[in-house]
Amino acid sequence: RNQHELLEAAVDVKGYSRIPRELCYWITFLTEALPLRSVGTFIELLIGAMLSPAGFVTEAYLVVTMRNHWTSYYKWLQEGRWSWLALSRQFVRLIMKVVKQDVIHLVIDDTLTLRASKKAPGSQIHHQHGNKPNLARYVRGQCWVSLAWVIKRRKQFVSLPVLTRLVPGMGNTGKLIAAQTLIRAIYRLLDGRKVRVLVDSWYMRRVFIESMLARGFDVIGQVRIDTWLCDEPPKRQKGQRGRPRKYGRKYTPKRIAHLKRTVVTLPLYGKEQEVRYRSKVLMARFLKGRLVRVVWCELKSEAGHWKKAHLLLSTCQVPIDHRFSF
Repeated sequence: RNQHELLEAAVDVKGYSRIPRELCYWITFLTEALPLRSVGTFIELLIGAMLSPAGFVTEAYLVVTMRNHWTSYYKWLQEGRWSWLALSRQFVRLIMKVVKQDVIHLVIDDTLTLRASKKAPGSQIHHQHGNKPNLARYVRGQCWVSLAWVIKRRKQFVSLPVLTRLVPGMGNTGKLIAAQTLIRAIYRLLDGRKVRVLVDSWYMRRVFIESMLARGFDVIGQVRIDTWLCDEPPKRQKGQRGRPRKYGRKYTPKRIAHLKRTVVTLPLYGKEQEVRYRSKVLMARFLKGRLVRVVWCELKSEAGHWKKAHLLLSTCQVPIDHRFSF
């Protein structure tokens, strides 16, 4: 009751005089991971961040009638004796209680925050692989690797941020270590659940995929279009001489062109798009011959022609469900 009164007192903005019961329960559930002395500050910042356009601390302070000076909230975020990790794990428990899913979809991706100061933590010169026209090819900034939980709300997919980690150095190795650290922080909470991890081509490396498979997680991501794929080797004949073959026939573009092509309409990039694809279960050489499902897919441009093909790889070999896109 005291926390509910604090929530109503924190929100002193026209049109937000009442807090929904479910939201009050969710916030109360999250505060169980915090020290008692930090609950009030956390609630004020959380409500302010939800009401502000961008969610910055200064905007949250101006939107909500705060009890303390604005420096107190910055000090609490930077030097407070509370755990981001404990709060994130509590958030994962909340999602598992509220959202019922047969398969949990986690997404790992990295982003670049531009910085001018060389003294900022993790400030390095990075390659701007997003190819944005208003930025140089190499920029100074901080590289962050984020972990999110994807849920389906009505006909749209919603991403719930769970954890973010700053990459101290440059290169793919730092990103791979950061991604594995984020998964290691919460994977015990997902024990016994079916999990699929969605990543981009930066993380589709054997060391990362094998670490996810060791935890019982499947991995879905894009790989190079020229990835070495092949059939299963033929069974050894009785009396056949020599060492048994490890791989079968390689899949060449000529063989790929003979596969059945399927055209579907999927919700991609915020709109309905037409996609055509070919799919087959093959052996991936960079995974030491593991059987995976591979999908050659093409998107249709606004001009009406098909774009270049992309190759997706999934360690889950189940047939593709047209109701969901990955």
